[in-house]
Amino acid sequence: MQRFSGGRQLRAWFLAATGLAAALSLAACGVTITAASPAASAGGDTQAGPAPSSAETTGGAATGSATSTAGSTAAQWKTYTDPARTVSFDLPAAWTTQLVPGKPGKGIRVEVRGGSGDLMATLQTHLPAPGGTCPAAAKRPYTVLASIPLQIPSDNTGAAAVAPRFVYRVIQGGTHFYASYGITDQAGGADGKACLVHNTVQSNALGAYMFGDVRQFTSALDGSAGLRAFATIADAQAYMRTGGYLDIQRMVTSLKVLD
Repeated sequence: MQRFSGGRQLRAWFLAATGLAAALSLAACGVTITAASPAASAGGDTQAGPAPSSAETTGGAATGSATSTAGSTAAQWKTYTDPARTVSFDLPAAWTTQLVPGKPGKGIRVEVRGGSGDLMATLQTHLPAPGGTCPAAAKRPYTVLASIPLQIPSDNTGAAAVAPRFVYRVIQGGTHFYASYGITDQAGGADGKACLVHNTVQSNALGAYMFGDVRQFTSALDGSAGLRAFATIADAQAYMRTGGYLDIQRMVTSLKVLD
């Protein structure tokens, strides 16, 4: 009986060591490991995340969108407008923006950081046009957890084009589910699988532009740099009920492209 108990302890130690090694490997690849437990919201109620769905919509009502009352997000907000009055968006008063210098006539890049200095999202215009191939063997299970239509310009006429929207999407890796948020006008995959997913919208005036965590992500088993990693899809959904996610969703969905 004693030997059986010792075996259980040895197995528990081995699993813990394996988990630590996986976490260190992910960190070395630039992947952020985010705690799955939801933070308490400051007043108001939030709607629980929807059941996983891989369907992408083409317009109309939001599919799989997370909603919240105003009290679920930061109490004080402000509006950012770039010097050329190209775009504007709302953000929590405690967050900061930095306009990153670039080549003249090559668009804008604005980095948004949270109160602790962490990069929350990047807004950039005139990016390289999205492209790349997606071999069937590289496709991995892919899920859309939030999809909210936006009133922003899109001139995407490709076969995978959808009406522009804010999305929160998850792709399965080797040991974790990797999650990304941003704007898009292109479906990430079909039949519940994907291998190259773009967080960009294509416009004649702004070129390809983004507002989210990364410009694109792939089906790499160890994830793509800049993504959050979760042990399960349920954990990725739980993140949708945190104040941090709700602030990001409210900020990105407030994006306006000015005349």
